[in-house]
Amino acid sequence: MSVTRVSWAAVFGDDGPVEVEIGPGRGELLLAFATAAPATNFFAIERAAHVAAAIMEKAAARWLANVRVVAGDARCIIARLVPDASVAAYHVYFPDPWPKTQHRARRLTDPRFAAELARTLTGGGTVHLASDLRPLIDDFTAVLATAGLVPQTGATPPAGRPTTAFERKYARAGTHYARFVRPRGTGAPAPVRAG
Repeated sequence: MSVTRVSWAAVFGDDGPVEVEIGPGRGELLLAFATAAPATNFFAIERAAHVAAAIMEKAAARWLANVRVVAGDARCIIARLVPDASVAAYHVYFPDPWPKTQHRARRLTDPRFAAELARTLTGGGTVHLASDLRPLIDDFTAVLATAGLVPQTGATPPAGRPTTAFERKYARAGTHYARFVRPRGTGAPAPVRAG
């Protein structure tokens, strides 16, 4: 099966850097990032179509031309549509941990998904993670490291990142942050194999 990747220039109408948020919730962070960095393009992937549509309505009301939101499974969208070495940063904040065994296939802490993130990151590109669940951060750390992404010590939220409603609600549990970088000059990652 041949795969046709998107052209970010065609999606956004310019060649600005692209950052992807997976699971933007109400869009608070996405819209704040897009407002603060108008030369950067922000692409969000949200499972629920009505939530994705609501975020796009908010972006349009704020005249944010650098925001696009699609509805679907982030694992499939990234694997099938996102070009190699084309994303400057991924933002994954408070993802659903899918704790039940029968939901294991929905978890983002999967080696194939980690390999897709590595494939699509630019050299020096980053993955920013936050969760109130330390074990989830530990799981991400394990799979992203196997994909060749280097964990950064002392990770903190990106400068100026506001907190989300979810983060404020669960602040008592504490928030754990992690950041990973794709080393520059590492070449294209190995192809991802179906497993």
